[in-house]
Amino acid sequence: MLSTMRRANGTIRVFTFKEGLMSAVAHDLRVSVPSFEIALDGTAIKAEFDLKSLVVDGPMQHGELMADQYDAGKRADVKKAMHDEVLHTDRHPKAAFVGAAVPVGDGYRVDGKLELAGSTQPFAFDVRNDGGTYRAEFELKPSRWGIVQYKALFGAIKLKDLLKVEVALTEV
Repeated sequence: MLSTMRRANGTIRVFTFKEGLMSAVAHDLRVSVPSFEIALDGTAIKAEFDLKSLVVDGPMQHGELMADQYDAGKRADVKKAMHDEVLHTDRHPKAAFVGAAVPVGDGYRVDGKLELAGSTQPFAFDVRNDGGTYRAEFELKPSRWGIVQYKALFGAIKLKDLLKVEVALTEV
């Protein structure tokens, strides 16, 4: 039997949001996932994401990336907290998705299971074809996977239990 394996590359961006009494001094952030593999074989989809490769792009203000507001030291501090205090990438260096991508119109309905931080949960989202680039936008609630909400200054600053993910992929 001939394989119909198709691979994709592109961008995956994750957005975090602040809350708390002193959230005015904190930042919403954009983080990129540069190292991942996504393969589609028929309708079967398999994806693996290297969480150790996460890159802190910088703070977001009014929907715009303000990368110049974070120097290398600030990026390193955020990256350390992300890896050591939130995702524990020493124990859980990868996230994975296994499921099916069923064609719907010019896009797909993706349904399967997402493994993150050692926990696996059902997860589904829609993908649309945007001129040959396949795009998806969805929200994740980290606590579904047992990820504890990040807090600083005794809880005066914390991250919302909500991430927005934007994916843009093209076939390799």
